[in-house]
Amino acid sequence: MSARRTARPGFGKSARRRGSGVVAALVALGLAATACSEDKKDKEPAPPNQGATAEAKPGGTLRMLAVQDSARLDPFGTSNVAVADEPRLAALYDPLFYIDGKSKKVAAHLGESLATTDNGASWTMKLRPGVQFSDGTPFNAEAVKKNYDMHANFATRSVHIGAAATFKTEVVDPLTLKLTPQGAPNPNLDRAIAIELPYIEAPSALDKGAETYQGSPVGAGPFMLKSWTRGSEQVFVKNPNYWQKDKGLPKLDGFSVKLLADIQQQFASVKSGQADLFVSSDQKLLEKARKELNASEFKTDGGQMMQFNMKKPPFDDIRARKAVTLALNPADIPATLDNGYVPAKGFFNAAGVFADPNISQAAQNTAEAQRLFDELANEGKKLEFSYLVPLNPSSQKVAEFMQSRLRTFKNVNMTIDAVEIGQYIQKYAISREFQGMLFQQWVVDPEPTLYSSLYSKSMFNVIGWNSPAADAALDKGRQSSDPAVRKQAYSELQKALVDELPMWVYAESSNGPIFNDKVTGIEHYNSGVMFMDRIGFK
Repeated sequence: MSARRTARPGFGKSARRRGSGVVAALVALGLAATACSEDKKDKEPAPPNQGATAEAKPGGTLRMLAVQDSARLDPFGTSNVAVADEPRLAALYDPLFYIDGKSKKVAAHLGESLATTDNGASWTMKLRPGVQFSDGTPFNAEAVKKNYDMHANFATRSVHIGAAATFKTEVVDPLTLKLTPQGAPNPNLDRAIAIELPYIEAPSALDKGAETYQGSPVGAGPFMLKSWTRGSEQVFVKNPNYWQKDKGLPKLDGFSVKLLADIQQQFASVKSGQADLFVSSDQKLLEKARKELNASEFKTDGGQMMQFNMKKPPFDDIRARKAVTLALNPADIPATLDNGYVPAKGFFNAAGVFADPNISQAAQNTAEAQRLFDELANEGKKLEFSYLVPLNPSSQKVAEFMQSRLRTFKNVNMTIDAVEIGQYIQKYAISREFQGMLFQQWVVDPEPTLYSSLYSKSMFNVIGWNSPAADAALDKGRQSSDPAVRKQAYSELQKALVDELPMWVYAESSNGPIFNDKVTGIEHYNSGVMFMDRIGFK
């Protein structure tokens, strides 16, 4: 039996300082995916290709495209974002547990069960027997513990430390791991495991050090990395030790990921037969694919938003936040720019599980916006602010549109601070020297993402929102697994978001694969990533 580790929840000043670099990594990963999306379309999604979920035949090599190369392929520094690196993580590691794309419930995959009998004071994780990593070493409780201990160690600089540092681990037997939340019980820890900590790398690789485990990953997933030509292509081949090989999985013999930064060229490549599939968050392209190719769209909560730094002027004054948001209309963005964004009414997607139809962001009110601008100016607080965005055409176009609309008002001046990603990270995540900024999130469940990013004492709360109402709602949502209680809790959070305006969401969030007529076996989990064991050809 292994000794327990001591892990800290990551809340408080010292934890915030140590976690700033981790926050930076999270921001960079999210923005990289945001920058890849140029246009979206204001239409209801059409049904996906009816053959997309049919069982694939065995054999073949899938040709995928990606807008950028992976920086690394380990579970610690790689994003769990479907439009970024997660398809590759799914191929290498397989999820331990996951959020089912249809039921939105936690389901087991490499794991066998994850249960609590004391309302979240402790959890017992059972693993499937007989599973091996691709190098033949055992997939066991010690391996899971080692991964989670590393995630929780600040020295690892894991982008998932916010989840891993909230519980202790203890190996009970080779296939059983006990998880003990620190502080209060956590009846939703299974969701944190499924969303933030689903991928496990072999200790045999981890023991060789970061240089090895980041670039030469060893997992228990359906595929192994055969070769990696940096800046060009990754090639994956079937894992001979795959735990589901007796079921005829994976369907493919292998797949490749080639880099092609322009999403229009990606579309053309799939249409011409030079490639088979790519993943996009561009709804305009997804709509085009439903007409000319095939697409399987997956919607989540979150979206593109303007966030406010509530620790510094001018947005430490709610009147400033109200004035800016009342001056703008989400629907004007796609109507003017023809970028196809689906206008948002708030953080929670209207068709989602947690959306409260009675609560939405305030509609545009130009008269009230001008009154607030004037009121602030009369007090010697004329609203002048900078808006931080990453240096890419899509972000800049939307920011310039907002700027042009605000110029039609008196007593307000918005400047755009468009900087390369390194500067953006420094300003937003580390020094937190911003006033307003662009951000995007794909959120499959409020736990643990919103607790981590919005709770007042969380080191990931970079906007400085300190709201007793939001904290109470987040605590209520975390402390219950009852769907009705959780829905009420997040209704209360929505009210706090609308009342206090730490952010203004202007475009809904979605993503999905675009593929040719040969591809089938597509099944989503978590925020829209595909299971790589069952995808293949008709």
